[in-house]
Amino acid sequence: MENLIYLVPVMGVIGLIYTWIKFIWVGKQDPGNDRMQEISRYIAEGAMAFLRAEWKILGYFVVLVGMLLAVMASTNPHVTGA
Repeated sequence: MENLIYLVPVMGVIGLIYTWIKFIWVGKQDPGNDRMQEISRYIAEGAMAFLRAEWKILGYFVVLVGMLLAVMASTNPHVTGA
């Protein structure tokens, strides 16, 4: 059971290898006709707009939670200075 901890990084590496293989396979596929490529560009632009908005919200959340944790840690009487 103690060796089970080594399985986690091994499975991570296997996942990365599988993802890389799929990435190569998708890159070799036919991009389609002009209309399909146009739709693909629209989808990519929409996805990037969504990700920018999501990261903006996530950034605010992380900063707020970090400040809250810092305040809570500084007022905790059970925490000794390291």
